[in-house]
Amino acid sequence: MERRSVALATALIVLAVLGPESAEAQSSFSGKTVRILVGSSAGGGFDTYARAVARHLGRHMPGNPTVIVENLPGAGGVIVANQLYKVAKPDGLTLGHFVGSILFAQVLGRPGMEFETRKFEYLGAAAKEDVVCALTRASGIPFRCPRSTEFSGSPSMNSETRNPGDSSIEWS
Repeated sequence: MERRSVALATALIVLAVLGPESAEAQSSFSGKTVRILVGSSAGGGFDTYARAVARHLGRHMPGNPTVIVENLPGAGGVIVANQLYKVAKPDGLTLGHFVGSILFAQVLGRPGMEFETRKFEYLGAAAKEDVVCALTRASGIPFRCPRSTEFSGSPSMNSETRNPGDSSIEWS
């Protein structure tokens, strides 16, 4: 009997705290359409990831909205980023899926970037990417091998004894 009372009290508290917000969130997306804008052509990797996410996203959002994918290829995703920033309402109904490096290009002042990187909200990534920068001694760019204390992972090879051009060093 005491367990039932505790469970009932807990349920009432949860409903009292989350009930109105949950109902409001449900009504805000119910009957709506969420668009995922993809910065590449249909059939490519970004499009495939966006369609996989779209297939499942609606059932995990309050109100179970319809989720569609729209492709706006061109300029390496800059068209989509500009569209999100300048045209799309900030109502949660338009998402963008494009190469993240264009956000860095905007910070560096690349022409054609009509958006402010810091004003985008990052939701997540469909896949983990490892970015690699390769140098050759002939480039004249000074380089030193990183020490294992500079990375959160541990090196798969002893980086202190390796030199640029001596095969590769992988970090996990």
